[in-house]
This record gives sequence, C-alpha cells and structure tokens, in this order.
Amino acid sequence: MATLKELRNERIIKLKTLRDMGIDPYPPHAKKDVPNAQIISQFDKYSDREVSLTGRIMAVRSHSQLVFIDLHDFSGKIQLYIKEDQLIPTDIKNQNLGFNHLGLLDIGDFVQARGVVTKTNTGEISLLTREIKLLTKSVRPLPDKHEGLKDPDTIFRRRYLDLAVNTDHRELFIRKARFWEACREYLKKKGFLELETPVLEHVTGGADAKPFVTHHDALGEDFFLRISTELYLKRLIGGGFEKIYTFGPNFRNEGLSDEHLQEYYQLEWYWAYANYKDNMKLVRDLFRYVAKKVYGKTQFTKGQYTFDLASEWQTIHYSKIIKEKFGVDAFKTPDKDILDILREKHVDLPGNINRARLLDNLWKLIRQEIAGPAFLINQPKIISPLAKSVPGKEQLTERFQVIIAGSELGNGYSELNDPFDQLARFREQQKARDEGDDEAQMMDIDFVEMLEYGMPPTSGYGQSERVFWFLEDVTAREGTLFPQMRKKTDEVTKEIYNLEDIPHTEIKPAADTPTSYDFTVEGAQKLLAEQVKEEYQVLHAKMVAQGLKAYAKKFNEDEDLWFITGLLHDLDYYHFPNEHPSEELKWFKKWGFPEEMVRAVLAHAHKRTGEEPSSRLGCALIATDELAGFLYAYSLMRPEGFSGMEAKSVLKKFKDKAFAKKVDRDEISYGVEKFGLDFAEHIDFLIQVFRDMEELKK
Repeated sequence: MATLKELRNERIIKLKTLRDMGIDPYPPHAKKDVPNAQIISQFDKYSDREVSLTGRIMAVRSHSQLVFIDLHDFSGKIQLYIKEDQLIPTDIKNQNLGFNHLGLLDIGDFVQARGVVTKTNTGEISLLTREIKLLTKSVRPLPDKHEGLKDPDTIFRRRYLDLAVNTDHRELFIRKARFWEACREYLKKKGFLELETPVLEHVTGGADAKPFVTHHDALGEDFFLRISTELYLKRLIGGGFEKIYTFGPNFRNEGLSDEHLQEYYQLEWYWAYANYKDNMKLVRDLFRYVAKKVYGKTQFTKGQYTFDLASEWQTIHYSKIIKEKFGVDAFKTPDKDILDILREKHVDLPGNINRARLLDNLWKLIRQEIAGPAFLINQPKIISPLAKSVPGKEQLTERFQVIIAGSELGNGYSELNDPFDQLARFREQQKARDEGDDEAQMMDIDFVEMLEYGMPPTSGYGQSERVFWFLEDVTAREGTLFPQMRKKTDEVTKEIYNLEDIPHTEIKPAADTPTSYDFTVEGAQKLLAEQVKEEYQVLHAKMVAQGLKAYAKKFNEDEDLWFITGLLHDLDYYHFPNEHPSEELKWFKKWGFPEEMVRAVLAHAHKRTGEEPSSRLGCALIATDELAGFLYAYSLMRPEGFSGMEAKSVLKKFKDKAFAKKVDRDEISYGVEKFGLDFAEHIDFLIQVFRDMEELKK
C-alpha cells in the first residue's frame, strides 16, 4: 500500500503535467448555476436543460468509454455522466479537460462541469457532461469514504478533513447554527435586542472562574479575556436598555472535560423589571421552542438520562435537598463534618477549600442523579455573590439553574442592584481571592459606581453551547468545530516540508523581560513578582525555593544558588505553558546565570527536554518540585494544614490515585531515587520546611 508521501508525490507529478499543458490548477473564477441537490429535487424543472455545476470529486468509476463521477457540493451529491464522444476535447484556451486527460483528476479535486440534466439507463439523475474544468487540484488524498475518518485526534486537529468525508458531522454543525439561530429568533420575538460587550477587560467577573491574561502593548497594561458578559450587560441596563442579550465567546482558564472547554460560546440576556420567576418561564419556553424548531421533538437522551422538555419542570430547593440527602444544614453544619462526608465519597477538592466549595461539591453529588428538566432554586448567598436575596430570607438568593442530565445547563438571577450589598459581597469575594481562591470574583468598583447611579429590578440568564452538546449527546470537543488541543506535528509532515520542527509564533511575556540581571536573592524575588501573576504559582515557587535552600544547608551547598533555582524554575510557565522551560532558559543564558542552574532547570522538565539531572541540585529540584505541590494539596484537606502532618499519612494518600490526580507520582519517585533519599525522610524534611513558612501557616 502506497504511503502518504508516495501518493502526494504522484499528485504533484499530475500537477506539474497540468501546468506544462497550460492548465491552471487553481483558477480564480468558477461558474455555478444551482446547487447540486436542487437538480435532484426539481428534476422536472431542469430535465434536458444545460447547467454548470461545481463541487468536489468523491468517487470515480470508469467503464471503457464511460466515466461516472460523484460530485459533492454543500447541498449534496450529483452524478457526472461522461461519454467519450460527448465530452469536448482538451481546450487549453478555455481550460477544459478532454476524455483522454481525465486521469489527471483525483478524488478530492474541485471541478466545474457543464452539461445537460438527464437520467442514465439505471434511472439515476445525472449531468451528461460536455465540459469539465479543474478548479482546485488536491495534493493530499482524502481518507477512503467507505472507511471514513474515525481517529478523534485527526478529526479535531483537521476538522476540514472530517467535514469533507463525514457528512453526518457537517450536518451536526448545520444543526448547531440553526440552534443559535432559533435562540436569536425566540428572543427577537420576545422583544430583546442584541448588543455587543468587550472581550478584553481590566476587571473580569460575572462567574467563579480563572481568567486568561493578555497584554495590551499600546496601553502598556495587562487585560483579562472575559469569563462572562454579565457585568457589562447590566451596565447597559443601568444605561436605559430594558431587554438585551449578547452572543459570543467566553474564556475560562480551567480544565478540559467532556462538558467543558476553555473557549466556548454563550448566550446571555438581561430583562429589566422582571424577576427570576418571570425568567424561569422564559427559559423553559425557550428550551421547548428551540427543541421543536431544530429537532421537531422535545424528548432527548443524553448518556443514561432521558428527559422531555415538554414535561413539567421540577423545582428543587438547594438547602432542602442537601438536608434530605446528607443530613447537612447548609448554614450550621461545621465545615469539618461536610469535608468528612466528601472524603467518604472520594471527592477530590483541588485548590483552596472554603464553605462555598464544600456545599457546591455536596450538591454536585446529588445533581448526578437528576435527569430533569428541573430548576434548582434558593442557593445560599455565599454561593451566589451577584444574586438578590430572597425577601425575609437574607441567607438565600433569588437564583435558578437549569438541571438536565445530571448537569447545570443554565444560570439565572434576580440581579443584585443594591450598591452597598454588592460592595460588601465583592469584598467577601476579594478576601477569598487573597486567601488563594483564584476563581473568586474580582472587585469591580466601576460596576458598584454604576449601581449607585441606579439599575432597575432586573433578571438575567446565561447558557452556553453545552445545551446543544447535551441535546445532541456529544462531548464538548465533538460539538465544537475547532477545539483547543496541544500543538503537535507528525513526523511525515515534518519530512514532507523538510523542517526539523514547525515554527511557532512567539508570544511575548506580559511583563517586560529585563535586559540585564543581578544574580541575588532580592533580584530573583523581584523577577518572580514581575513575571508570574498567578498566586498559587508564586506560592509554589517559594515552597520549592525554601525546600532547596534547606537541603543546600544540610549538604553544605550554595544556599543562594539553590534558593534562586527553586524560586525561578517555572519562571516562564505563566506566559509560555506549552513551551516551558524553553523561554526561561534563553533568558537565563542571556543574563549569564550559572550553568549548574540552567542544567538543573532544563533537567526538571526532562520528559520534554530529554536532559537528565547531572548535579545534586538538579536531582534535588526534581525530588522537591512535584512533591511540594502534592503536600500543599494535602495540607488544604487538613484543618490544621501542615501542623501535625506526618510522612506515614502522606504516603497513604500518595497511594490513593484519586487524590491530586494531576500530580505526577512517577516523577516524584524518580526524583527521590536520583537524589538518593529515603522517601519517608524526604517527606518529613519538607513538611518541617513548609510548616515554618509564614505563607503556609494557618
């Protein structure tokens, strides 16, 4: 079987032959009278008429003096019926190919065919072709149409190839376009106006999520990519609009899953003089309208769940159902008791743990059992910082969420319009951010100012394209045309283009990189503050630095060198996570850093760089780096943090693969072995170091 490279070379030879003949394989013009499918559906109208059709060759069948070609355009397929005595000879002036040159065409080529609409002897509607003209020469062969394209990695990376051969996937995205079209149509009927909001924001908010950061060169300032359109839409309500919505991408720098992507499209609206109960009716009717408009039905299946949008929507009370299922009072039960329940259920709690996170994880356990459709209401105020409180029940909020197939598919509020209440809640959220919760809301003083000018009673609602994924029963990546993936170039492609590696566009750090550097602890601390803006990354760097410094003292090594290495080992990760540690190594060499440090940082990413540790410092960095992250995660589970932590309990947790799943346990074991340490003694040593760090004291 011929290889891709061999098949490509054969087509390149045909391409050269065409050019030598005087045929342009990529002409600038084409003539298309009607879509192919229209000929089929309106045969009586077009029978015996001459038309020009275009499309892509998807199959060729030769029979002596006859050739049959399946020509596909966006609308569908039609057969080209080519007789040797009917097709005009090759005509260079008009760029037409004759019968003896049809072998220069391949499956995948785009062509224009002119002829008379007819039926073959077998009754198939066809175009009796008089002229055929090449529009685009395909150099790479398409996958076999019978086998299709099934590899998910290729489908997501080369979606254009997937859409060319898997027409059912093309139909999926046609339905997606109609899904959003139906949403817009419904809102327009209800009197809503579509407006735009900025993507780049000084302060981002409207959701609990970690944002992406970018840099605005002209203004010389960092910006966030929006995580929600909420706060700007409410500014517009404050400016006098009453029924408005926006549709577009949001960006959340969080984990990938079958239900989540970092970039996704969202519909969000705000309705002045309405409350959350009014909005619930609007949302329910929207779901039913879109389902009937796009699918002609209201009953769907998602995984093990079946739900009917036309049925009565259940109302679920947040605190009541948590009390029923777990015996937990959302307002009185101690955090430790809730944490114990979650541990028993093997729930992993990454990051900062607070009461809102604890309650939310209890609810997620319950949510998995609900098929829906349902509305979740009466969420506690600590979970809903932007929602208005229920009159007479200040601990509860007028918020609702759409629950379908065990997931939350939409979120709405009676919006908070009391500026003093909003400021107080922003302060609480900011405190949570200061304590390490990088998903908590940011302080937005301009928004508070807007509320002081006045915003009428308003209800808002937002839903993302997850609703579409659920109705289709597909994953996030399957339901997204171009999902984000790690950069990867296969070896065949590198060989074809004679490149050792495909060049990538350089992304400059948000903060200016110093042109010179004074190799001191103070200088390293300043550099860390300039280059790394994520709180946990800064804390992690300090933990590794203190661990290495303690080992340097124990082994009579250079304490400053080891400390600085630990402090700066992930210096470029914040801006260049996919290239790390490529950029920082360039910086270190430019600044004249010690070679021992450069080698140690290079080796700590040995799986990517191929550099094995060649010094005690390099081994110490690998042994400490991942373990520091693991120990920190474990400390967050313990009310007393590092105080009283012991190696034996850490080792027990280390064996629990469900805990801190992102930590590379093999890397920790590799580093400990290279460093020549006893694992338990190494753990005890670092526990003592971290116990003494001011940043980690409870």
